[in-house]
Amino acid sequence: MERLYLGINSHVICINKADGTEVWKTKLKRSTVTNVCYENDRVFAYSGGHLFCLDVSDGTVIWENALKGMGFGTCIIASEHQSNAVINSQVATQQTVAATSVAATVSTNAGS
Repeated sequence: MERLYLGINSHVICINKADGTEVWKTKLKRSTVTNVCYENDRVFAYSGGHLFCLDVSDGTVIWENALKGMGFGTCIIASEHQSNAVINSQVATQQTVAATSVAATVSTNAGS
């Protein structure tokens, strides 16, 4: 695999691993955390309460699922081909983001 797929700041970004150049970037729904999963020439991304399927060649959105009734909480994306280490890493990242958000809120409210 010659590319790396990042979920960051409501975007999925495809990076060329050889030289670090951006191949494509796709803006999704606004979200604190944008999770991604690569499988079978598709990038699946969760952002802003929606699940997206992107074409790996150019980042075009193939489909979108609003996940009605599920809210805007954090989401772990897993597939039958994904290792436990990857899933555990996603969980740890989301726990860190949630703890940071809570700490920032407490600090802001304490200063009021």
